[in-house]
Amino acid sequence: MKLEVQKRLAKKKVSVHPLLFIHGAAGGAWYFEHFLNYFALEGYDSYALSLRGHGNSEGKDDIDTYSMDDYVLDVRSIVQTFKEKPILIGHSMGGAITQRYINQYVDEIHQVILLASAEAGGIDKNSPLGLFFNDAISFLRNMRTLYPDQKITIDGLLNQTVFSNRFKEEELKIIKSKLTKESQRVKKDILLPFIEDYDRIKIPVVVIGSRNDHIVTLEQTYKTAKAFHVEPVLIDDLCHFMTIDPDWMKAAEAIKNAIIK
Repeated sequence: MKLEVQKRLAKKKVSVHPLLFIHGAAGGAWYFEHFLNYFALEGYDSYALSLRGHGNSEGKDDIDTYSMDDYVLDVRSIVQTFKEKPILIGHSMGGAITQRYINQYVDEIHQVILLASAEAGGIDKNSPLGLFFNDAISFLRNMRTLYPDQKITIDGLLNQTVFSNRFKEEELKIIKSKLTKESQRVKKDILLPFIEDYDRIKIPVVVIGSRNDHIVTLEQTYKTAKAFHVEPVLIDDLCHFMTIDPDWMKAAEAIKNAIIK
């Protein structure tokens, strides 16, 4: 299956380890464009793929048949093209895929960085991320209890929760036009543990979250960090889609400071 891969190569490398960005549910390589440009200028060869059925990759007609392990194989097909071990950087569902990847192929990876990641151990179906991912109606009902005196439209609710009121209306329309359907099979996979034994993971892992993320809560971020025996890196202001947030550079700088060359 032909996969879309966007890349930016550094003119003057500071590390032999390439960066590979893995997007979340309904996303694609497109939402790492800021990061690809930033890190190439910082001296890192940088890549972002669109998983099968996402972005400009093939496979949209069969999206509901794909499993988490299919997405892992997509990532591995790119990893195997590198001469040196890459640094995997997974956002949201991409964090779950990254965790599943190192459960199977940890020796192939130099370092892992998790951004607003699905929580270690599998997401709780009753959490904001779980409801958003699996039951949109319950998600909307749950979120409306936070604003009982307001008649909030679906778009308004998405703006308040997923995007934390960080975008203008026209910007949101453009973002929504790029989002794709997500696999029904993966929606079940993501409820299950991603890693069998976290103590077996010996490569460096960094967990980054935002205090303004209404989808992946601070409690979930701390839970993931605890599983890997690390302290989380917390950023102010950014919404769940921190890679395209107006202040995306805060996340980029947190990643740069965490990279082990």
